[in-house]
Amino acid sequence: MARETDLIKERLDLVEFLRSYLKITPAGKNFRALCPFHAEKTPSFIVSPERKMWHCFGCGLGGDIIGFLMRYENLEFPEALRFLAERAGIPMRSLDPLQEKQFGVLYSLQGAAKDFYREHLAKNEKARGYLKERGLNDKTIEEFELGLAPGGDSLTLHLIKKGFDVSDIVRAGLAHKSTSGMLRDRFEGRIIFPIVNHVGKIVAFTGRLLDESVNQDRPKYLNSPETPIFNKSKILFGLNKSKNEIAKVRSVFLVEGQMDFLLAWQAGTQNVAAVSGTGLTNFHLERLRRLADTVLLSFDNDEAGLKALERSLDVFNNYDFHIKVIDLGIYKDPGDACKAEPDFLVKALENSKPAFVYIFSRYFKEAPRDVASKKRLVREMLLKIRKIRSQVEQASWIKELSVHSGISETALESELQNLPSVETRRTETSEKPPEAAIPRIDLISSRLLSLAFGDAVLLKTVDGLRDWLPDDWRRVLENPQDEKLGLIEMRSSYEFALKEPEILKTEFNELVKQLQIESLKRQMEELREEIRLAQNKGDDDALSEVMVRFNVLAGRLQNLK
Repeated sequence: MARETDLIKERLDLVEFLRSYLKITPAGKNFRALCPFHAEKTPSFIVSPERKMWHCFGCGLGGDIIGFLMRYENLEFPEALRFLAERAGIPMRSLDPLQEKQFGVLYSLQGAAKDFYREHLAKNEKARGYLKERGLNDKTIEEFELGLAPGGDSLTLHLIKKGFDVSDIVRAGLAHKSTSGMLRDRFEGRIIFPIVNHVGKIVAFTGRLLDESVNQDRPKYLNSPETPIFNKSKILFGLNKSKNEIAKVRSVFLVEGQMDFLLAWQAGTQNVAAVSGTGLTNFHLERLRRLADTVLLSFDNDEAGLKALERSLDVFNNYDFHIKVIDLGIYKDPGDACKAEPDFLVKALENSKPAFVYIFSRYFKEAPRDVASKKRLVREMLLKIRKIRSQVEQASWIKELSVHSGISETALESELQNLPSVETRRTETSEKPPEAAIPRIDLISSRLLSLAFGDAVLLKTVDGLRDWLPDDWRRVLENPQDEKLGLIEMRSSYEFALKEPEILKTEFNELVKQLQIESLKRQMEELREEIRLAQNKGDDDALSEVMVRFNVLAGRLQNLK
């Protein structure tokens, strides 16, 4: 497998690969971007094409192309390796048989099942008629590879004929044992929506009953069970298609269910993703936050819809999203709007309102009749504003609340300050042994080299300081393949992109001085030990010789200080 790993790194350009996830800009011979793994405003994510490495100097994460894909897409190593190998056109000859059984067979089964379902949809006029009635055209049906699961055990028999084991078919969630002990297809009699992970692999399905009248005891919608390749809390329907557009416009329109997604996509809204089954999870929110700053939501235009919006505010504010609300007017949901008026949704999204504007206008539509009611309502609004991380945004919404409530901004700000503090639960953490302190001379050496690699003159200066460097750092300087040197070079790109070269050169000169001071102190400490030994032995000649050397170093140290 090491051979495939090396070939992947050789064939795939790390920078071009990362461009599909991040906005990357040049930084000397390297590149930089905002880190996708923690919130930051100044880019600290550095990419080295030469070393085929990335490293974030903000959160400390780093690695190669495989490590990035694993962390970003939450994939296991074999899954990430398989995806990149396919992209690079490399056959996976040495994949571990156990890993192949764990992942490869499941992917193959989902692909074979998808082809089977598509063939049956193409032959079934009733099913195609249902999808047309719901508003989907042929292009959308084909693009998202919708299908139909016939009744009985036809899929299971088809897969067995293709050479798959029954145990794997069950493990993939495509069949189950009935109450009579017979094997039956899981999705029989359902329209099929393939669920695709973020790297384009089919990992599961959602099935919607085609004929509800004869299946009243069965759920309308049914999802695949969780498997080694499918975790329902980590996948948003359609995000594999829409993630590039979401990242481009930095906003995402969240809908519920596959049909709303498909109709929105078909109507031209392609920064859309669908929540289904589990609702939004922390993983979904973290994933979306890497792509977008703004979330667009639609809710029913009633009391229940307003409460749902308020709950959503708390969730999205925790991830520092800007939240906007779409007014669907007479329509029940985005799907109905798209079906009736294909252009309606695009206009509604353009006219979306910030969530607080929507909430304030609803609550203050009729002014509270008494002071107590007004005070209670204002405090509720302030509690929501307090959860916003940005103080600038808080101030903006206090101003907006002042307009709607008729209370001065000063009074609202004072009330905000006097709100009861939120109690935070202390989490129990296991005590960790204290980490060993890094010697000061090592910190100085690391920093010195990171600055030197950003400037040829500084690097030449460091080359003349080899004798002052500790042995470990001297070896780093002498070995171009040293991994530590790679990080130092990347750090240099980071530093010189952030600060003026003259400021860094001033810091460099001070570091040279501090390196010499620390080196002299170390040498003097070693001589103190020699003095102690000479005194213990009563060796006056040796003592005199060491004292001369010690005094020379002490003089040099005094001159530096």
